[in-house]
Amino acid sequence: MIPWYAPTDMNIWRRRLLVPRSVVLICLLAVAGITEFRFDWIEKAVGAYLTSTNAYRPRSGAIWEKGREADSARTALAQYADQRQNLQREVRQAVSLGQLVSNLGEDKGAMISSEHFIELYLKLPPVLSHEIVSPFTLLTHQSDGRWQRTFLERQGNGLLIYMLDANNQVIHRLSIDQILLAHIERGEVAIRTGLDQLADFNGRIYPAERFFKALDGLPEQERTRIVAHPEDLLRVEGRIERVGISERMIGDAVDLGFEVSGLDGPRVVLMQGARDEVRRIQRMLEENATTVWPWMRKEQP
Repeated sequence: MIPWYAPTDMNIWRRRLLVPRSVVLICLLAVAGITEFRFDWIEKAVGAYLTSTNAYRPRSGAIWEKGREADSARTALAQYADQRQNLQREVRQAVSLGQLVSNLGEDKGAMISSEHFIELYLKLPPVLSHEIVSPFTLLTHQSDGRWQRTFLERQGNGLLIYMLDANNQVIHRLSIDQILLAHIERGEVAIRTGLDQLADFNGRIYPAERFFKALDGLPEQERTRIVAHPEDLLRVEGRIERVGISERMIGDAVDLGFEVSGLDGPRVVLMQGARDEVRRIQRMLEENATTVWPWMRKEQP
């Protein structure tokens, strides 16, 4: 029997090493090592065990924190992507520049094609569209073939417009200030009220018959600068009874209010006219006020 104490020479070491029990143990360790390097069965067994007990272990530690941060980042990115898709869908479906701008949040932008921008530009009253950019400038960039898309971005209280080529290089940059942007966002709208309730038109309300007679006596070019889209007034349901002229000016634009009477009560259609031409017809109406206004004016409440 091999003594249990430590061997005292190499012969005793060799005899102890070559006993059947030691040989079997060495062979088992060798087989385990070889098969582990070949098949990674230890890692797989440990992984399977950890997976089976994963639900019962506390979710704490650096790995779990990293996982939670990754999940939060993926959720935020997914929400942002959905918001961008919804915004881009609304932008593509916008039928007016005011509608497009109203969908843009603070410090956010949207991309549209050059054709779509021109379509929205042409729907604006000339007094507003010319304040944004000259149509000749748009023709120049459209004709050279470089202008492919347009990026609109809110910045503070204003709006920046970038005309881009196919490589998203800026060809031309436009800037719209807060006052002009407010006009564009409002556009030509109808308000469910009468002119008397709108302070902007206080004291400058005239019978529609007299306004349109004065307008009809002006040259065509001046009439267009006062009422850019007369067809829109022909489409309104009801009769236009009075016209108000605002005292406030926004750039080269002055608000005009057309009061329409209908079965559901009065409403005011707002439009913008060029300042100089609007002031001219206003002086004409004021000069004739003493002879025409008293018997044509609508009674004030």
